[in-house]
Amino acid sequence: MSAPKIILYHYHYSPYAHKISWYLNLRGIPYQECLQPPIIPRPDLSLLGITYRRIPLLAIGNDVYCDTHLILRELERRFPVNGLDTAPALSVEFAARSSKVFLYAMGCIPSSLPLMMDPGFLKDRTEFSGGSFKKEDVEAARPRALAGVRKEFEYIETQFLADDRSWVLGTELTLADIEAVWPLEWLISLPGALAGSDVTAATFPKTFAYVARFMALLSERPVVVTRVKGIAAAETILSYGTSPSMAAGDSLGLGIVLGDEIEVTPIDTGKSHPQRGVVSVLNEEVVVVEVVPTGQFAGRGTLRVHFPREGYQIKKVSNSRL
Repeated sequence: MSAPKIILYHYHYSPYAHKISWYLNLRGIPYQECLQPPIIPRPDLSLLGITYRRIPLLAIGNDVYCDTHLILRELERRFPVNGLDTAPALSVEFAARSSKVFLYAMGCIPSSLPLMMDPGFLKDRTEFSGGSFKKEDVEAARPRALAGVRKEFEYIETQFLADDRSWVLGTELTLADIEAVWPLEWLISLPGALAGSDVTAATFPKTFAYVARFMALLSERPVVVTRVKGIAAAETILSYGTSPSMAAGDSLGLGIVLGDEIEVTPIDTGKSHPQRGVVSVLNEEVVVVEVVPTGQFAGRGTLRVHFPREGYQIKKVSNSRL
């Protein structure tokens, strides 16, 4: 049988999505992209019964993976030859650092940016994050945000690149580089994000050169992506049929077992859009729920939506059985 198609749901200026598209292109793994609006609603995902609102999502066959750490781990598992995660502990460390840095990076978005004057965008992001996007609040928080991102540029400059190595772990590019680069590149490329600070190529020449080196390498790789519309993407995903249920494992003291209907909810952002489904897998590492498509795809089987346990909470909705 041929390998199942890979479909990436994302929008182009999502820095979290960059991690996945960069990885796929650097590995030369062919995939399709289904572009989504930056704010909800996202009808393409609603067709599949997916209410979870964070981007990106990656479908492989009729398995849909949420959360970039889980997506990258699954891609490494499925494509082990010449994988990039040669130092898993360090890539996890960089992933955690970069997620914290991005909280500061968001505070560097200039209030003059057109999107920051779009009422629809501001309402969406306020609901998503729970924070304030009022102009006065954004500008008041900017100095602290700039100080936070400066620390990361200094950390990379002095702790990893001081010896003139090409990549953070040495001479070879690894997954740790993708995890390290994405918030830095987003800040450097976003007009005005670093204005008024000393985070410049003159102050941190090695780090700016490192980011440029990464992007140059990426531009040299052949493009492996084709674009697909939402209806066609759903047709592809559901063409693989219903996946067989897997053992749920220990309920981990949660009183949840195979066949229960649950809600999976992020603990930080996007909390108002949980994903409901029937438990297919539950263990210390992951929770997988079977989800039923809606609308024109109702009755066309199910798909399995995967979440990591870390960073998510689960709640039983009913005792329905498969």
